[in-house]
Amino acid sequence: MPAIASLTVNDGLATPAAHTFAPQSTNGSVAKWADRSPSIPAGYRTISHELAEPNGNRTVNKITMGFMNPVVVAVDGVDTVVRYSSAKVELNIHPQSSLQERKDLLAYVANTLGLATVKTSVENLEPFY
Repeated sequence: MPAIASLTVNDGLATPAAHTFAPQSTNGSVAKWADRSPSIPAGYRTISHELAEPNGNRTVNKITMGFMNPVVVAVDGVDTVVRYSSAKVELNIHPQSSLQERKDLLAYVANTLGLATVKTSVENLEPFY
């Protein structure tokens, strides 16, 4: 079981800048991190990770990761969140899956997000045709 610790994640600038997401909370199933560099707490960029084990209604391990990227601007001299972008990644993993199957799923997700065509679609809001 990994211990919660700060995460260092690069942004999407031409020359990427590293952002540190410090642990915010954890309860053994949900962990939250925040990049506290924005001037107001509502503007903190956040990452969350939740592991929900199978229960009566769910037959798989469900891992949900969330990302929130608020935009803070000065409005009449007051820093204000004016919009945000977010992402949610959900992995559903059968309890009998092998370690290699879990590694493959994670690699497919991570590597697909890095593909040039996927980046173009997201960055330019363009669908595939």
